[in-house]
Amino acid sequence: MTELYAAKIETALKSFITDHRGMLTREQAISTILENWFASHGYLPPQQEGRRPEDLDASNDD
Repeated sequence: MTELYAAKIETALKSFITDHRGMLTREQAISTILENWFASHGYLPPQQEGRRPEDLDASNDD
C-alpha cells in the first residue's frame, strides 16, 4: 500500500470513528467496516434481528 493511499485510509477511519461515538477502539471500527462491506457484497449473510415466529401476529405486520 502506498503512503498516500494509507494516509487516505487512516483519515477516513478517523472520520468514521468520530462519526460513530460508540466505537471504542480502532479495531472495533475496522471490524464494523469490514463486516458491513462483506455483508453488503454477499460474503456474509446480513444480520437481521426480527421476531420469533411464535411472536408474530397481525398487530406487528409491516
